This record gives sequence, C-alpha cells and structure tokens, in this order.
Amino acid sequence: MSEQSETKGRKKVTSGDTVEPVNVIRKGAIAASIWRRQSPSGYAYFDFSLSRSWKSMSSDKTGYSKNFFDRNVPELQEVIEEASRWIANQGQSAQPVDDGTSMVVI
Repeated sequence: MSEQSETKGRKKVTSGDTVEPVNVIRKGAIAASIWRRQSPSGYAYFDFSLSRSWKSMSSDKTGYSKNFFDRNVPELQEVIEEASRWIANQGQSAQPVDDGTSMVVI
C-alpha cells in the first residue's frame, strides 16, 4: 500500500488520517485537538495536539500557538486529562475501520 500525502492550506493529509480533528476539548485559551490516525501497517489510533489561542492587544490580530506560559498549567492539565479519557473511552466502544485494504478494530 503506497502512502499518499497532499497539502491543503497548512494541513497535511496522509492516507488514513483525518483532515479535521474528531474532537476538540477547550478550557479557556487552551485546546486539545484529537486526531484519528492510521499507521502504514493499518493500525488505527487516536492522538492529540495542544494549542493556545491568543489575541494581540495592540492590533486585534488573533492566532494559535504551540507555546504555553506557566499560568496555563491548570488548563493544560484539564484538557490533557479530558482528551486522554475521551481516547480511552473510544477503545471501549471499538468500531471496525475499513481503509479499503484491511479491516482494523480501534
């Protein structure tokens, strides 16, 4: 099975990976985006990425950062714990995944 990649905007799409997160958990400015992935061998799994939203006080420009401040620790802990619970619960309600070549249970 050959792995195909393409770029749409800033998002890289790889066979078996989702373009949009399957779930986003947000506490204040901190978010955990949960992604459904699939390894080259066909194993389906979830992982998450963390981000912090920000807004410039001088220009009203907004954006997202992968960098955090010490004041973000409580929110980081909450979203990490909640994202981990969400992923663990997905394993309890396993569903077959058909990638066109094999059947994988997540």
